[in-house]
Amino acid sequence: MPMGGELLPLPSMRPAVRSIVLVALLSVAAAARALDAFGDGLSPEREQALLQRFAPVVLLAPGERAEPANVNWYLARATLEQEQNQDPEPAARRSGRKLLATTLTQASLLGDWLAILRKSEGSAAVLRPSLDTRPGSDDPRDWVAYGHAYPAQDGGTLLQYWFFYPFNDGHLFFDHEADWEHVTVRLDRAERPLGAYFARHRDIAPGRWYPWDRLARELEHPVVLSARGTHASYPSAGEVPWFDATCKTRDPAQAEAHGCRVWRTADGAGAGGVLDTGQRFRPRPEATFLSWPGRWGARGPMGLESNGSPLGPAFQKSWCSLAGPGCN
Repeated sequence: MPMGGELLPLPSMRPAVRSIVLVALLSVAAAARALDAFGDGLSPEREQALLQRFAPVVLLAPGERAEPANVNWYLARATLEQEQNQDPEPAARRSGRKLLATTLTQASLLGDWLAILRKSEGSAAVLRPSLDTRPGSDDPRDWVAYGHAYPAQDGGTLLQYWFFYPFNDGHLFFDHEADWEHVTVRLDRAERPLGAYFARHRDIAPGRWYPWDRLARELEHPVVLSARGTHASYPSAGEVPWFDATCKTRDPAQAEAHGCRVWRTADGAGAGGVLDTGQRFRPRPEATFLSWPGRWGARGPMGLESNGSPLGPAFQKSWCSLAGPGCN
């Protein structure tokens, strides 16, 4: 079978034999597609295994007033509205809109979204959460880490972990609705960990690099200190600038004694676990929200109706950062 996937002409043979050969060739093609269902070079089973193996342990800062949640939790408490004064959409966002009906069907918002599409050709939409979403969820079972596994430029693998917080309780006037944060673990060709990129504030694509032997770990799970309110990611308290505050320890066993909550993102029993999203335009069925290009909040800094709230992970510049072929 050539690289493009088309079948070569079969040589002269009996019809029954030709049918058997054709079925065999189609079966091989189907099996190949199943092994790489999301077009990124990794089987879904392998992606999930790697994402679970290296899933971070997040230590929330003492006094955190904006805790994590998950997408479904948030959508159940939000409405969909047309965004005002929006610049023309980038091409990637326009192409993503074709998949939005499926995306918002699972969110029970299909009717609202279709109404906006009919009235607002060429404009965008935002999610407007209710005020009671701002503290996030106090129940760790609602906390979900969203995983994105993709090939690296050097032939290894990058494991990106996205954390969703309904609110960024920033300093002074720099708060905004919705907050997507992430860290990225880098593996070599043999799937051995090399280190991790910690994203914070404007340094997000992919973030600040730290070798594996410099990271605190619980087994193979790197420890991430989440800054209070802003949720910027740090590997240790010594790395935290004056304007951020984190847990004073990076030892999960000592975290509660320091007033810090522990989020073991791989722990599906005590938390939501890690959900493999798939790729931007080929998401897993449980992560169709990934293809939605709109903003996740209506209010930005100083409480203004603005574009200060973030786009979803797949439409941020950090998505597919340092990627090799096959990432989208």
